[in-house]
Amino acid sequence: MTFVIRSNEVRRGNRGLVLSAVRRGALLSRTDIGARTGLSAATVSAITSDLIADGFLVQASDTNSASPGRGRPKVALSINPDAALIGVVIFQLNFVSATILDYAGTTIAENSEEFVSAELTPSEISQTLIDCLQEALTTSGVGDRKLMRIAVGVQGVTDVAATTMLWSPITAHRELKIAEWLSEEFNVPTTVSNDCDLMARALNWRDPERYGESFAGIMLSYGVGMGLFLRGSLVQGLNTSGTEFGHMVFRPGGALCRCGRRGCVEAYAGDYAISRAAAGLPEDAAPREPSEYIDFDAIIAAARKGEPAAANAIQTAGKAIGTGLVSLFALVDTFPIALIGRGTTAFDLMEKPIRETLAQNVAGGDMTEIDIDCFENEKPLVREGCAITALLVLDEEIADAIVV
Repeated sequence: MTFVIRSNEVRRGNRGLVLSAVRRGALLSRTDIGARTGLSAATVSAITSDLIADGFLVQASDTNSASPGRGRPKVALSINPDAALIGVVIFQLNFVSATILDYAGTTIAENSEEFVSAELTPSEISQTLIDCLQEALTTSGVGDRKLMRIAVGVQGVTDVAATTMLWSPITAHRELKIAEWLSEEFNVPTTVSNDCDLMARALNWRDPERYGESFAGIMLSYGVGMGLFLRGSLVQGLNTSGTEFGHMVFRPGGALCRCGRRGCVEAYAGDYAISRAAAGLPEDAAPREPSEYIDFDAIIAAARKGEPAAANAIQTAGKAIGTGLVSLFALVDTFPIALIGRGTTAFDLMEKPIRETLAQNVAGGDMTEIDIDCFENEKPLVREGCAITALLVLDEEIADAIVV
């Protein structure tokens, strides 16, 4: 059987390879691009010339690439920052932020607002998101004529079409069509993604050596969530964003979870769950509302002083996380873990029960040596994940836009 690949499809693929190489490499010569992509010198020259003519790449003399003492300096290529703008919106508990970035990924304007998310109607949520982004655009001084894409990160479950926030602990409202609201207002394509997925995507882009193939980014904060990469691709559910690590079962019929079920990992490892246990409250006590303040630092300090209830609460959280990892690894084998969020400030207290649980339950070697990294502040990761998601999709669209 003979397969015919249309020349335009090859050209689109090659343009995509070149854009991806330059975006990751910042300043690359045509020779560098060829080495990274495997494309011939003639192909690289033709594609880069087109992308420069179309305004998506720019060139400058790169003295660091010149041969010492003689010869012409190589011409370094980079992404043209003026080619486009993207908008990034983060919708979290009582907080919304908007960032305007240029096509090179540099921030040129930001805006943020605080509000009580549980008190807003859907129309008020819509207007809050729109106003926040519009203020950032106004602050940028460049207007919206080059705004080409918007990416939104939310604390909640989204649909696989990346259009709707289906559920969130920060509001009682369901089926919020955030992408539709912003697309209609700003007349550009918009996507909506779960914050944990975005954190994992940011790590994948930041450090492809460590987080390039298979790993999990697990959020330990107001709740417990996960972004999962397997074989270089982000894993989602069939209908939703959910790889719901926090709602895997730790103890059947156990503590009451914010989701309404019992015994979830989150019901022991979420901040409200640790607070409940540290206060000596029964497991069926109603979880605290997301808006209620929890002095997590005080709980950690008490645990470090040996206060039994606080120490036991954090150790149990470690066992719950370890049990969730056991279930995950039983399905897909082991890989590095990134723990993200303020819960990581207790990692020194959680690490031993996490690793002991793994060692007792995961077959096939010493699982106490699984790599676990900690990132206390999740906000930069969510924002970075949003930005790179939008920029890479924009790159794909530009690669596909071949004029025949």
